[in-house]
Amino acid sequence: MQIGFSEEINDRGLFPLTATRPSAALRVGILSISEKWALHLGATKVGFQTRPYLQKRFPETKADLNINGQLLPNPELLLAIRNLPEHGALISSDNTCLAFKGDKSIEVLYEGPIKLIKRPFHVFKYNGVEIKNDFELITSNRKSVPLSKTNTVIGSHNIFLEEGAQVECCIFNTSSGPIYIGKNAQVMEGSIIRGPFSMGEGSNIKMGSKIYGDTTLGPYCNVGGEVNNVVFQGYSNKGHDGFLGNAVLGEWCNIGADTNASNLKNTYDEVKVWNYASNRFEKSGEQFCGLIMGDHSKCGINTMFNTGTVVGVGSNIFGSGFPRQFVPDFSWGGASGFVTHKLLQMEKTAQLMMQRRKRDYDLEEQEIIRSVFEESQEYRSWERESE
Repeated sequence: MQIGFSEEINDRGLFPLTATRPSAALRVGILSISEKWALHLGATKVGFQTRPYLQKRFPETKADLNINGQLLPNPELLLAIRNLPEHGALISSDNTCLAFKGDKSIEVLYEGPIKLIKRPFHVFKYNGVEIKNDFELITSNRKSVPLSKTNTVIGSHNIFLEEGAQVECCIFNTSSGPIYIGKNAQVMEGSIIRGPFSMGEGSNIKMGSKIYGDTTLGPYCNVGGEVNNVVFQGYSNKGHDGFLGNAVLGEWCNIGADTNASNLKNTYDEVKVWNYASNRFEKSGEQFCGLIMGDHSKCGINTMFNTGTVVGVGSNIFGSGFPRQFVPDFSWGGASGFVTHKLLQMEKTAQLMMQRRKRDYDLEEQEIIRSVFEESQEYRSWERESE
């Protein structure tokens, strides 16, 4: 079976995260959305209907089945999709197309539970449950590498270590959920981790880190300090002390030492978050919401972020004080103001960082970054003011 993942290509509701990837390529839990569906349905190939500048990196395929790229699987959905007739379209009660075959000429109403990742904060909101679901999916009928006896384990949920994982002298609390340690990942001594938690291949947790539940580290991340319900998509760093909670970081981000990001307003009010689609701040429905950061963005040491701050792609933030709660893509500066992060300088930094992970800043990545730079110009108001 070949599965295609579709999305509204003009929808910016998940920006800045989906400025550089299709929604189905977002990691929620241990796996990306597309990886979950592929494993559940036994797909031999997946493809993406997405923005034109993303198609080279995320190509389409001749799909036997098409699935909404924002949709998370569950048992009821899987049964309904498996029973979908040829040319059938699975439609939710609010008229959202969840999946379809062929020309969609036969509509099938689905009234069961659904979760759609429609806004960036949904990624961390649903992450704990998705870690549990993915853990069962990828560890079923498999045997973990033994956990060293130098570690202390509390709780009844499982811990699963892939081949090459290094874990010594740490404390694991699995009372609330399982813990997954990926291939060749390392948890350094003195770290304290609560489940549900997952870390991908080649990732590192620094000495004495405090990692609360519902947290995911994608592949090749370096993380330290205090982290609570954060999703690192992959290849990103928060290697030092400082707090990050209820947050999502894209790929190739770097959080400077002693950076702190608020995830709760002093007034305990609902957090408002910038929405690229409506071009304004909107109520999130969440009391806890921290930092949302797009790919290739960085911040310097001792940076402070207000509750619900959104940082676009390719930005570099530094200096004292709190920057604004929406930092447009390719911004350079901080609380005192911003100028445009020059594209060539940003690309030089990206190339150097990617080389450290033995990855190339290739033509596909360059096309994506340059397309986002052009399309995000409307958000950089200072460029209009200088004309």
